[in-house]
Amino acid sequence: MKTATVGHIQKNFAKVLREIKTGEEITVLRRGKPVAKITALGPKEDIDWPDFYNEAISLKGAPLSQIILEGRANRI
Repeated sequence: MKTATVGHIQKNFAKVLREIKTGEEITVLRRGKPVAKITALGPKEDIDWPDFYNEAISLKGAPLSQIILEGRANRI
């Protein structure tokens, strides 16, 4: 496992991402102390992505744009 400072990661982000993609784990150091670990998520097929569209809550009532327009009309 490699270590890198926050500044090094900011300046060399593309290089760091390439290293992570090859399977390298990088510990992020701030002022010499570890604050985070960067690892690859894994192959895209192995990631359990949430289904945000099907889990969305259906809202009822008037659209917000209509409510705003009605509120403006009442003030004039």
